[in-house]
Amino acid sequence: MKNNKTHIESKSGCIASAMQIIGCKWTALILRDLSDGKRRFTEIERSLSGISPKTLSQRLDELENQGIITKLSFKEVPPRTDYELTKKGRDLVPLLQQMAIWGEKYYNSDLANL
Repeated sequence: MKNNKTHIESKSGCIASAMQIIGCKWTALILRDLSDGKRRFTEIERSLSGISPKTLSQRLDELENQGIITKLSFKEVPPRTDYELTKKGRDLVPLLQQMAIWGEKYYNSDLANL
């Protein structure tokens, strides 16, 4: 039987590399929110029911370190920080769209509240 790994990925490890970024809980949903443009921490937090501020902060820091998002801080009172996708991050949007299409096709209402 032929190995189909090369049919899906041109080099071994490409999928694993992508999963290191989007495989963490909440990350794909954070990217989904940022795909529409700049967002503030509180906007993202409100959108993700159940995420703790600590976890959101950690995920945002990880995404910034991976070059997926940029963090723009403004010295205002109160301080304001905006998050935005980089080019590298915007390149993930089609992948998220395909995940959404698959999810819609096989949507299970039992999983809707995850």
